[in-house]
Amino acid sequence: MSVLAIPLTILRIQYKIARIPLQLIETNVVEKMNAESPARLVYEHTLGSLDRAVGNLLGDKSLADRGETLVDSTENRAEAARLDAEARAKKVAADDELKVARETAEKDRRASDAAAQEAARDARQEAEQRKREAAQEAEREAAAKKKKADEQAAAATKSAEDRKKAQQAQVDKQEKLAAAPSEAELAEAAERSEEADSKKDEAERIEKLFIAEKNKD
Repeated sequence: MSVLAIPLTILRIQYKIARIPLQLIETNVVEKMNAESPARLVYEHTLGSLDRAVGNLLGDKSLADRGETLVDSTENRAEAARLDAEARAKKVAADDELKVARETAEKDRRASDAAAQEAARDARQEAEQRKREAAQEAEREAAAKKKKADEQAAAATKSAEDRKKAQQAQVDKQEKLAAAPSEAELAEAAERSEEADSKKDEAERIEKLFIAEKNKD
């Protein structure tokens, strides 16, 4: 053994002795933590870095390799924890986005339903309005047709009555003409009346003469 090997051996032994409390802490406390706990990762990374540095300094390959392995393990677990945190964060963000999307879709659906109901209500009201207007127009047309029919019927009745009156007047005229004596008949009647008057006067004269003659006797 060389002169330089003796101090290095002593330093290795001293480091192992100094590391005993750290090993106890690691066994009794740190290893009971979650493998990805930040405190454990920091502790193990620090301890691994120390083992690696001391091992390289003292030429203790086993200690350096153990420290390197511990550092790599903590870095891998830290990266896995980081990726898992990112994944959880992305999942939370995705869940939030999905929740917002669902809420937005639900709002849009309710708005669409409300718009559809309003459109259907407007369509029903418009149809009812058109129905009322059509009924009113039909009533107006029916009233106009009835008025026109009544006017035509009244005109036809008046025309018939006028024709009847005209015909009756014509019949009355014909009857009067038929009942009226002709001029010849009137002249004959006048002549007969005069003859009757003459005979009446003659009879009265004869009667007077008769009475006078009788009175003489």
